Amino acid sequence: MSEKQAPEKKVRLYAPAPKDFDPFAATKQDFIKHGLPMRPDPQMQPGMAALWDRQAARYRGFDHIKPQPNTTTAQKKPVNAFGLGPSPIQSCGYQLFNTSAPFTALFISWTVPNLHFTPTLTSNINLFHTFVGLGFLDIHVEMTVDSAQNVTCQLWAQSIGNINLPVRPGDVISGSLCLQTNPAGTASYFLANETTAQTINFVFDSGYPPAVTIDAGVTRSGILNQPYPHWPALGLFTSMK
Repeated sequence: MSEKQAPEKKVRLYAPAPKDFDPFAATKQDFIKHGLPMRPDPQMQPGMAALWDRQAARYRGFDHIKPQPNTTTAQKKPVNAFGLGPSPIQSCGYQLFNTSAPFTALFISWTVPNLHFTPTLTSNINLFHTFVGLGFLDIHVEMTVDSAQNVTCQLWAQSIGNINLPVRPGDVISGSLCLQTNPAGTASYFLANETTAQTINFVFDSGYPPAVTIDAGVTRSGILNQPYPHWPALGLFTSMK
């Protein structure tokens, strides 16, 4: 079978496409086998077809990793956006809110930051992560740095858990989150490490309602009892595209 389902999370894992996979020559069965979206009809949806062309060309020739999410780590507390979360000293970012129509897709690209340990009164490890979200769908890069300046990085998705796409400081991460408006709340994750030329994708029935928000930001954790100025404030987002 080309698809394996984990019933407790309804995660659908597909056979990864081969490195020489050509999306412009692939058949309908090829797309179904690998869990990839087919090209929209350019006559009926010219804008979506053009977007598909750009994305397909962007990741053509990448290594497609077999997804092996660690669902035992799926139930961590999600991060709130800037307006709803911790104070700006601990978190910064932006959130867009729309009630006229749901957001069904979010295309993202960001660079995994490098970290430098800052001594605190309460911990020998600094915790930090970047996050992006489409409604209740979240993708994080969770990071730590210790007093010896050792940095760890882990990609994590809300309701999925740790994702086996390797990331490290300086890597450029991109991809898309898609959330259908059907009763199952079918969600699709397409993620890529553009620095290492690797991709991963999977689908799951989230049960989430249609997304009326999108958000992105950075959060520093484990410092609730550590007052400024021991921790310099995080830089604020000044523009958005």
